Amino acid sequence: MGEVRVDPLTRVEGLGRVLVFTEGEKVRDVRLEIFEPPRFFERLLVGKRPDQVVDIVARICGLCPVAYQITAVEAFEKIFDVNVPPHLRKLRRALYCGEWISSHAAHIFFLHLPDFFDRESFLDLAKVRRDLIEAGLRIRKVGNSIIETIGGRSIHPVNVRVGGFYRLPSERALEGVMEDIEEAYSLAWDVLDELLSLPYPHVEKDRLLVSLGEVDEYPIMEGRIVCSDGTEIDKEEYEGWFEEYQLPHSTALYSRLKDGKSYEVGALARVSNNFEKLPEEIREKVKDHLPSTNPFKSILARMVEVIYALGEAKKMLERTELGAPYVDFQVKEGEGIGITEAPRGILFHRYRVNKEGIVEFSKIVPPTSQNQRAMEEDLLLGLRILRGDLRKNAEKLIRNFDPCISCASHFIEIVRAPSRRR
Repeated sequence: MGEVRVDPLTRVEGLGRVLVFTEGEKVRDVRLEIFEPPRFFERLLVGKRPDQVVDIVARICGLCPVAYQITAVEAFEKIFDVNVPPHLRKLRRALYCGEWISSHAAHIFFLHLPDFFDRESFLDLAKVRRDLIEAGLRIRKVGNSIIETIGGRSIHPVNVRVGGFYRLPSERALEGVMEDIEEAYSLAWDVLDELLSLPYPHVEKDRLLVSLGEVDEYPIMEGRIVCSDGTEIDKEEYEGWFEEYQLPHSTALYSRLKDGKSYEVGALARVSNNFEKLPEEIREKVKDHLPSTNPFKSILARMVEVIYALGEAKKMLERTELGAPYVDFQVKEGEGIGITEAPRGILFHRYRVNKEGIVEFSKIVPPTSQNQRAMEEDLLLGLRILRGDLRKNAEKLIRNFDPCISCASHFIEIVRAPSRRR
C-alpha cells in the first residue's frame, strides 16, 4: 500500500497534515492528523470567575472570539437567571454578525477562493483578479469595524460581560458603522454573482447536517438544535445525543452521534436547515445552487451568510434604542449550557460554578473538532471522484470546511503515570 502525504496543510488556520493511503490507482483510506500542541483552555478556566472566563475564552481563537464570549455568557446567564433586555440582545446579534462577516471574508477571499482559480495563494490570485481581493479586504474591514465598535476592539474584544456589555457604543459611532455596512452590502452582492459563475466539482455527500433552528429568524444565538433528518434537540440535551472521542493521531477530540454516526456543522448545514429563514432576494438568487450537499459550494453558503449578516447587523443597529449597558444579577451555584452558531458551526460550552461564582468545571466543544470525522469522510469520497493531483485535491477538500485547528486542539487532558523509583 502506498502513501501520499500532505504535510503541512496550507491555507488553513493551525497545524495539520493529511495521509492518503493508496493501492495502485485506488484510494483506500485517509487520515487527517492534527498535531498542533493542545492549549488546555478548559483546565485553565477552572478556579476563575465568570468575568475572567469571558475574557479568557476570547483568546482561544483570533477569528471567532465573539462566538466564544457570547456562548460563555449564555451559559452563565442561564446559571444566574439573567434576563437580557432586547436592546442588548440586538447589540449582541449585531456583534456576532460582525464576526461572521470578518471570519467568512477571511476564508472566502484569502484561503478558499484561490482554489477555484488554480492559484497557490491570494497573492497569486491578486495578479489576475485584484478586484476580488480588494473586495474581500473592504468587506472584512467592515466586519472588524462592527466588532471594534461594539466589542471594544476587533481582535479579542473586551466589552462583553455577563448581563450585557461594560459600556455601550455612541450613536455617532453606530451611524458611521451603518454607512460602511451599506457600501459593503452592495459589494458583497457583486461578489456573489462571481461565485455563482464558478465551475464547481460534482461531489455530493450523504451526511446528517446539524445546526440551530426552529426560530423565526436565521439562527445565530437562539433556537434548538435541528438536524437535516428532521430531528430536533433541546440545547440542554446536547450531551445526550453527541459524544466526543479520541484517536491517537489527533490532538483534538472527534465528535459523533451516540449511535455512532457522523455529522457536519457549519455554513452549509445552517443554510440547508434554515434556507426559508433567509431573505427572499437571497433565496431567489441562489436557489439553483443552494441548499446543497456539495462541499465545494460551502463557499457560496458563506457568501450568502456574509450578505445576510451585513443586512442583519444594519437592521439590528437601526432598531436599537440604547439603554443601560447591563443588568445586575446575583451569583449563585449551578450549571449552565450555552450553544451558539460560530462561523464554522455550533459551539458548545458547559460550566459549573460554586456559590461564590467560581468555575469548578468547564467543557467546550468547538465546531472544527465536531467536523473532523466529516472532513475525513469527505476526503475519502472526494479523492475517489476527483481526477488530478491527490495532494492538491486533498487540500481543497479540507479547505471546504474552513477548519480552525487551533480552536480544536485545546482540550486534551494529559494523565501522567506515577514515577518509578529505582
